[in-house]
Amino acid sequence: MHLKKKLLLMPAALLLAAGIALAYSLRTQSPAAAPAKKIPLVAVTAARQQELPLELSAQGHLVALNIVEVRPQLTATIVAIHFKEGDEVKAGQLLFTLDSADANAQLQRSEAQAAQILAQLADASRDFGRSSELVKSHFITSSAVDTAASKVDALKAQLKAARADIDSARLLVAHTRIVAPIAARTGAVAVHPGSLAQTSAAAPLVTLAQFSPIGVEFNLPEQDLTAILRARGAGSVRVTIDGADGETVTGELSFINNTVNTDSGTISLKATMPNPRATLWPGAYARVTVLAGIDRNAVVLPPQAVLEGPAGRFVFVAGADGKATRQPVTLLRVQSGMAVVEGVANGTRVVLEGGGNLRSGDAIRIADARPASAVAKAAP
Repeated sequence: MHLKKKLLLMPAALLLAAGIALAYSLRTQSPAAAPAKKIPLVAVTAARQQELPLELSAQGHLVALNIVEVRPQLTATIVAIHFKEGDEVKAGQLLFTLDSADANAQLQRSEAQAAQILAQLADASRDFGRSSELVKSHFITSSAVDTAASKVDALKAQLKAARADIDSARLLVAHTRIVAPIAARTGAVAVHPGSLAQTSAAAPLVTLAQFSPIGVEFNLPEQDLTAILRARGAGSVRVTIDGADGETVTGELSFINNTVNTDSGTISLKATMPNPRATLWPGAYARVTVLAGIDRNAVVLPPQAVLEGPAGRFVFVAGADGKATRQPVTLLRVQSGMAVVEGVANGTRVVLEGGGNLRSGDAIRIADARPASAVAKAAP
């Protein structure tokens, strides 16, 4: 019985001894070397300095250069409306006719009063003439002549006031015919024949908006102001927008605001655009491009070479030591398929492809080196 128990414990002792020997062997062995990090393969391109047209892009919206709210100048009933909503009207075209009965009656009263004063003036002038002759013969005193002269002067003043009343009454009669002050497109009509047109009404009778030419308002960063002023000093500044039917419409910069918006750091501008077919509509958004001369020292890179991180835009510069160095850049604009940047010099080798997982100081293997212009031509 005792021998049997010893035989059962022997395998367990052997297993324990083998485990201790294995653990000791693992502790005394040197740790295995970590696998070496694979050096990434990247494509590089060279930054290129060249002359480029200075094209400044912005989002703007179209505005009517002239908007007129048509309001009555007297309170009267509307007799007729001579246009339809949305019509194109010419300057001087009749829009509304108001009831002219009161205005005509006032004109007649003013004319009658003027005629009465004119007759009195004629009589007073004759009396003054006779008095002037009689005073020479000493039949009347000089004071009587003075009285006659004063009466003539008073009637002349009354006649002048009466004629002013006539002009005012004629103006009221003219105001019963409301005409378009500009060539424009009409908006919604707020009244109908039989309605009372009131001078104190909050809403106008109709609003006229000029369509041709039309304006476009937009904002640009304040750092572009110097280039715009330089271009304007050299002549007119062309501005283009994308038309509704896909065509490019070219106009001219017409206004630069006199202050920079301190909240947004932008300057407000306006351009005047031809619109002969009325395809550009006030209030619509438009992509605006300002052609502000030539940038003779533009440094360009393919857009994919410019990366963006939490601290802003940057590129990886491929150094002569075979390492990539992170270089902050400022993206001025994207033009003709190229990124125009500040922060790198002409000829600087920049990582074009394969920089997504790089860190500054990482070793790199360069596959090829292509100039920025060649990359631009190869881009779809």
